[in-house]
Amino acid sequence: EPVRQPHVDARILHWEQGRCNLLLDCTVPSASNVSYTWSCTGGPPGALEHQAWLYLQVHGDADPTVCCCNVS
Repeated sequence: EPVRQPHVDARILHWEQGRCNLLLDCTVPSASNVSYTWSCTGGPPGALEHQAWLYLQVHGDADPTVCCCNVS
């Protein structure tokens, strides 16, 4: 059965000295027993986790960072 499109929420945890710490949270409504992977481009990806969430630190003067949550 195909997995529905995931939804990603971004939360700013802390902003200091030009650095922003973010939490990205990926959810799939009505899904159980799924696997998560993250891919990021445009900057340092942080520690990529096989979890529904990803902690990320970005610098205010860096190029944009784009992260995708993949669910299977």
